[in-house]
Amino acid sequence: MNLLYSLTLTVTSPIEGDLKPGLEEGDITPGLLGFLATLFLALCVVFLIRDMVKRIRRVRYRAQVTGEGEEAADGGPVDGAPETAPDTVPADGTEPRRPSSNPAG
Repeated sequence: MNLLYSLTLTVTSPIEGDLKPGLEEGDITPGLLGFLATLFLALCVVFLIRDMVKRIRRVRYRAQVTGEGEEAADGGPVDGAPETAPDTVPADGTEPRRPSSNPAG
């Protein structure tokens, strides 16, 4: 807690007479130009992130429209994963046939 208190005093305390001869307070602070540069960079980052999110959503929507994203969204196979046949119940109500693991049949 003491560290935070001393840090705020260091940051907010005005510079008094501790400067070297020939230096002024405006020479060592970023001033208006530094603030404007930082503001410009922050705004650029915000707009770049918004644009990136918009583009990612557009790609996702296009994938859903073309049908590529439906299987992944439903928990089905993802691109490159082998597709397995779903277990279906026959119309007569008997147990569904499962593929046998015996290669001889």
